[in-house]
Amino acid sequence: MVQLDESQLEAWVEAYTDRLVRLAYTYVRDWALAEDRVQDAFLKAYCQYHQFQPGKDPFPWLARITINECKMSWRRTWREVVTEIFPPRMSKSAEIITMEKLDAALCYQFVLDLVEPFRTPIILYYFEDLSIEQISDILSVSKGTVKSRLARGREKLYRTMVKEGSHGKAVEKCETSI
Repeated sequence: MVQLDESQLEAWVEAYTDRLVRLAYTYVRDWALAEDRVQDAFLKAYCQYHQFQPGKDPFPWLARITINECKMSWRRTWREVVTEIFPPRMSKSAEIITMEKLDAALCYQFVLDLVEPFRTPIILYYFEDLSIEQISDILSVSKGTVKSRLARGREKLYRTMVKEGSHGKAVEKCETSI
């Protein structure tokens, strides 16, 4: 069995952590949980390295693992009984305040509000700059399905923004970034 050496894993962690955390955030909607899911994904990638095809870009493979980890953690929460130990946070975190100040934050929120079949392809295509072929591999769907989900997602995004009255400045920002 081929083992991933630690220097290669460290290089992957350096190169892909930020992108994978952003991707995981779209599923779990919590930065700390997103970081945990990415950490779990790297651990799984290390253990399952024999499934990686050498010579290929590792990001799509790591993204698929991350998405699966997010889905698995969501399924695990069904069985957990949550008790509130800490009082709810009354103020927004610095990350959320900073994100709200960014011009693209409003557009990103509209993307996050899309239903799943459209949200992930749009994030991977526009925010992670992946090709349709890479997205097709990550999501295990055909290229045509990715293209149609991108087109329908853009249409739904535009309709939502117009309906919310966020056209004008927000639509212009989203149109330039998407």
